[in-house]
Amino acid sequence: MIFDRLRCKKLLLLVFLCCYSFHSFSQVMTRIRGTVTDDKTNQPLPFVNIIFVGKPNIGASTDFDGKYDLQSQWGTDQIKIQYLGYETAIKKIEPGTSQTLDIQLKQTTQQLKEVVIKEKKHYRNKENPAVELIRKVVDHKEKNRKEGFNTYSYDKYEKVEFDLNNITEDFKKKKIMKKFQFVFNYVDTSELNGKPYLPLWFKESKSKVYYRKEPKSEKEYVYGTKQVGFEGYVDDQGLASYIDQLYLPINIYDNNIDLVANQFVSPISNIAPTFYKFFILDTSMVGDVRCINLAFIPRSKADFGFTGNLYITLDSNYAVKKLEMQIPKEINLNWVQGLKVEQEYTKVSDSGMMLSKDQITIDFNFAKKGKGLQGKKTVSYKDYIINHPLNDSLFKGPSHITMLDSAKERDDAFWQESRHTQLTKKETGIYEMIDSVKNIPAFRHTMNAIFFVITGYQDIGPISIGPVATFYSFNEVEGFRGRFGFKTLPKFSNKILWESFVAYGLKEKFNEHVYTFNERFKHFNAVSYTFNKNNLVYPYHYIKGTIQHDVKIPGQELQFISEDNFLLSFKRGLNDKMFFNDVLKLEYLREKANGITYNLAVKHLDQRPFGNLEFKYDLPEPVYVNEITTSEVIVGLRFAPNEKYYQGKAYRIPIFTKYPIFTLMSTFGVKDVFKSDYSYQSFQLGIFKRIYMSPLGFGDLTIDAGKIFGRVPYSLLTFHKANQTYSYQLESYNLMNFLEFVSDQYVGLNYQHFFNGLFFNKIPLFKKLELREVASVKVLYGNITPNNNPKNHPEELFEFPTDVNGNPLTFTLRGQPYVELSAGIGNIFKFIRLEVIKRITYLDNPNVSDIGLRGRFKFDF
Repeated sequence: MIFDRLRCKKLLLLVFLCCYSFHSFSQVMTRIRGTVTDDKTNQPLPFVNIIFVGKPNIGASTDFDGKYDLQSQWGTDQIKIQYLGYETAIKKIEPGTSQTLDIQLKQTTQQLKEVVIKEKKHYRNKENPAVELIRKVVDHKEKNRKEGFNTYSYDKYEKVEFDLNNITEDFKKKKIMKKFQFVFNYVDTSELNGKPYLPLWFKESKSKVYYRKEPKSEKEYVYGTKQVGFEGYVDDQGLASYIDQLYLPINIYDNNIDLVANQFVSPISNIAPTFYKFFILDTSMVGDVRCINLAFIPRSKADFGFTGNLYITLDSNYAVKKLEMQIPKEINLNWVQGLKVEQEYTKVSDSGMMLSKDQITIDFNFAKKGKGLQGKKTVSYKDYIINHPLNDSLFKGPSHITMLDSAKERDDAFWQESRHTQLTKKETGIYEMIDSVKNIPAFRHTMNAIFFVITGYQDIGPISIGPVATFYSFNEVEGFRGRFGFKTLPKFSNKILWESFVAYGLKEKFNEHVYTFNERFKHFNAVSYTFNKNNLVYPYHYIKGTIQHDVKIPGQELQFISEDNFLLSFKRGLNDKMFFNDVLKLEYLREKANGITYNLAVKHLDQRPFGNLEFKYDLPEPVYVNEITTSEVIVGLRFAPNEKYYQGKAYRIPIFTKYPIFTLMSTFGVKDVFKSDYSYQSFQLGIFKRIYMSPLGFGDLTIDAGKIFGRVPYSLLTFHKANQTYSYQLESYNLMNFLEFVSDQYVGLNYQHFFNGLFFNKIPLFKKLELREVASVKVLYGNITPNNNPKNHPEELFEFPTDVNGNPLTFTLRGQPYVELSAGIGNIFKFIRLEVIKRITYLDNPNVSDIGLRGRFKFDF
């Protein structure tokens, strides 16, 4: 089982200043729960508002059954209960305790004509006016959504803020905070849950958006962007991209809504009448428009939906004028204690309702107590122009967002003019406050310690030493393997990045083979020169030279982790066959902001068998070869539209979206150049797509294919991605042995589906544990053409690897695919995933298992 850096870093970097989360907490939780009913009929009352007196931001609503659960560290000694058509009640409670309080409300004598309340003991859709209303809203979606216009444009102003919440008096008095007392002048109170919070990261942007229906295209031009955070420790550009992915724009007229890396069913989805329960509460004025207040709640509280209120125009348009919604507490969503969405729409001339304000607030927390983060994104839209011709030049290029070169250089005068609403006094002070914090030595020491744990690297002057997890490992060929490595930092050079490590194997001998010093000692050096201003900036544009003298396990291909990581040392079965490679490589890579990446490289390889591996011609008198040499030209192309990254000093992590990723790699081996032994060509194609299927979860689909032309020995063919560790590898065949299958043409399919608790949420124990289901299928077709079969050309091609008794260990895929199926349980303790894997085919091959249990650490929302 290995640590999934991809997910871990996303989460840890999001909460990087919660280092005090586990300090003692002075406030005590107050919890009140019970049922609210009508005092005469005893019928439960849904959507009753319950708040702490004096704390209007801390409250809860009853569900369809009239039940409520209100809890907070910031509660008072009284609660207020409010419901339209009923007398407001105030009840005394005992702060700091957990208690049950059932409440009966009395109806008021005066009834409002606009109020339509139809109590039903058993909810049903038939003859339900609320359901009839939402169906009319759904029927009018295409008319009311802004994408129905031929063209439109508007001005957009956005601000995003992340804050450390639960700022208590006890926390302020801690010794470690002695030098930071000035920051508490910026503490404010959350509108979501009443928690005191302290700003940590702030970003503003001003842009212009253009849309046309035919051909469909949307472009956003960013004229200004300004942010303050903790650059030097995190990539602010990458962090902004990740936050944007968490807070994707919400179009209530879409069937599904993407938030915090998950997909939710919209309350006006086509399936809304079967997914939600709806209730007409009253009619009211929203601005100058009379609306129907339509409440909604998911039929199953654990499904990925919302609870809240839609304000529907009381006319024949059935448009949304206002929206307020939150997520149910019972939902299986990690680290999110609260989430609120608010939207307002404004009528634009006679064209219809257009979004004018959008606010999303999320309370991130590891637990109900302790420090956490609050994130708030507020977007304002104005100056709509509808159905006016737009120049085709506005929509050139595949990138959805284009940032002007001067966007980051805007002065104060630009921002004074561009903001739709002026910043509050505390928002204005965030810039100065964060700059002051970064200059305090105690802060720098704390941040260095946190990122050492996250990345495994320790900064020392102009270099960063690590990763620590590779300093010690072991395997059957080298025995104990020690390694020491480093990378240079921008302090060393903004234009040059140097990566290096040295490693040493201590095992004295393997079978009859005695190691020389040259075989014990391994090294790697890579020097990159960037054409950007900084070597850590996306998009990459660099030239890179690499020298490597090291071993390689055939078929082991890993993502986001080094092959000599200590935890990967534990393997099943034998692992005594490796290649020893001497590599010289020169590479040019250029990434474009539109998602296109291309690279060109030349590579020289000297390859030797290592451990219990041989290069041998199967002739009457066997002939052994000590080394082969190749010279290659490599051309690569990658297209990932709208892709963004989170990156730091020692890692770079793609942020997956709904867009596919295409890769094409071509390799041309050239004979007789620098003593190269072979001439060949190979082509590899890969496609990755994340598929959202709300409310059924989502899936990751990968298709890859390859073809080799030319006659080459088995070491230059494709060894399919195998895994003999006890960690579940996403892209590998987890019950396939290293070196087990080789091909010169193949196609593979890998599909994993994440159900997000779709079934487990129906089982009480599993629901309480917040477990999630995951399943996968991996299928691989391939073969060896006669041209590369060593039985057909024994004098030119090496015999496939065998064991010490001469029994074959490497095979071809003989007319049937290799198939693996798996089913697993994820989210165990919120970060462990266990998977049972079943191998379906080729069970007669030596040293294989048809079933296995694998684990993985996986942090996710």
